Parts: sequence; C-alpha cells; structure tokens
Amino acid sequence: MFTGKGVSFAHVKQTASHPELSFCEHVLSSNPFSESSRFSELVKDKGLNGSKALIVMPESSYQIHLVERPSVPDEELRDALRWKIKDLVSFDIEKAVIDYIELPDDAYRGRSRMLYAVAAQQDEIDRRVEWCESIGLEPVVVDVPELALLNLTEDLADSEAGLAAFFLGDKSSSINLLSDASLYFTRHLHYNRTDGAADAGAAVLELQRSLDYYESQVGKPPCVRLLVLPFQSDDTPLMSELRQNLHLDIHSLNLNNLISSSIELSDDLQQWTTIAVAAALRSENLGVEGVI
Repeated sequence: MFTGKGVSFAHVKQTASHPELSFCEHVLSSNPFSESSRFSELVKDKGLNGSKALIVMPESSYQIHLVERPSVPDEELRDALRWKIKDLVSFDIEKAVIDYIELPDDAYRGRSRMLYAVAAQQDEIDRRVEWCESIGLEPVVVDVPELALLNLTEDLADSEAGLAAFFLGDKSSSINLLSDASLYFTRHLHYNRTDGAADAGAAVLELQRSLDYYESQVGKPPCVRLLVLPFQSDDTPLMSELRQNLHLDIHSLNLNNLISSSIELSDDLQQWTTIAVAAALRSENLGVEGVI
C-alpha cells in the first residue's frame, strides 16, 4: 500500500496449521514510482520475485458512497451504479472502475436495500499495476482499506452487539461498524494519528455521531466495543479522551496478539503496515502470496 511516505509490504504464508506473517516492512520513499529498481531489489532479496500480489488503493484514488441498490440484475449492477453516482464523485466517472459492498438485508431496518458504491480512478489503478509488474510482482487483486480491515475485525464482531473499528490513518481516519461479522456502516473521519490532544475531542464527537447514526438509522443495537488501530498505547491523548467520553469497552489492537508472525511487529511498524497486514490475510485466502 502507498502510504504517502512510502510503500508498505506484507507477505503471508500458509503453515501446517495457520497463516503466518513472514515479511512486513514499510519502505520510506518520497516517490516510489521513480524508484522501481530500488524496490525490485527488495522484492528479489526477500525471495518474492514473481509472487502474486494484492494492491490496496490509497484514499485519494477512490470514493465510497452509500446509495440505494438499483433494481437491476446483478450483471447490470455496476453499470447502473456508474449512472447513479456520476454526480457524487469528484473525478470523471467514465474513467472510473466501479465496484460495490453489499450490506446485510436488515441494514436500515430493511426499508430498502442499500450498498456502498466504490468508484476508483482507472489511471491510478493502472499506474500501480504497472509499477508492481516493474518490480517483479504479479498483481491480481485490487482492494480498498475499508474492506482490507475486515480481515482483522470480522472475527472479533461475532455477535449482534456491535463492534466499532476506528482506524487512524496518516492523513485521515475511518470507522467501520460491524455486527454478526458483517459490515453495516463505514465512514471517513477528519482526524489522523498525528493530530494531538486538541483534536482528540473532535474525533470523539465524530465517532459519537457515527455511533448514534448506526443505532437510529441503520437500526442495529448499540455498539458495545470500540477497537482502535493501528496499536495505540493507553497513555496517548486520544485513548484517554475516548475512555473519558465514550461509554464503550475500548481497546487498541496489537497485531502481535492476533496473528502469528516470524518477525517482531513493533509499535512503530504497526502504524504503517496494519492495512497491508490485514489485506495480506485476505490474500492468503485467495491464494495470493503478498500485498502491497
């Protein structure tokens, strides 16, 4: 995944009993597209040359919009969504790849079938696919962070009591609200992990609004747990603010306690690679050998 300050890599291999994270690294670079030879050396040195890869798109290259599902057959759905969201996206819809995230039937109290339409810029996808090929990888899947994070959180949301997954990004954040291992709501928040104590209150307010919306409009029971990721120590201003103002069971997700890894996942490394690791867990299920 391109992070804005470099590229995050993660590689998962299947052992006899469970998947194991065998490689995870964030490589600093101001312009990875101009440093293909440097990254190809890394891929070669790690024995990943020729590996199939999953690409996670950065937030700046796609948009997600909640819309009512068009009443068309599945094979016509993407074309119908292209027309439906054409006035909602900020780039040329004719040069976009359209996909969607189906919501459970009981979302929004079953009043109408809803889904999240995903529009990604075709040229941004092509640029990353070509770059991956140039460094010795074989890209086969393109994903977005909201879906990638589900690989870490779905199993933790195994009851109807809701789980809120609050992801702190480098430039912005997001919240996923889940119940019974299914995604019901996702939203970007104007807060990032470098914002200090002065902004933590604003993050709490946005989270509370999302939680209220989830209960009143989506129609699900109140969330009882809040999971913060990447890992944050308990003494950070944000964690303190969350615990003081939200009446939830609040924890931060340490990847070392969730997945098997042959490398040490330091707190700093997790800040940059959590999404890549999450996506790599999906790639293992797809028979893909790594993620970028």
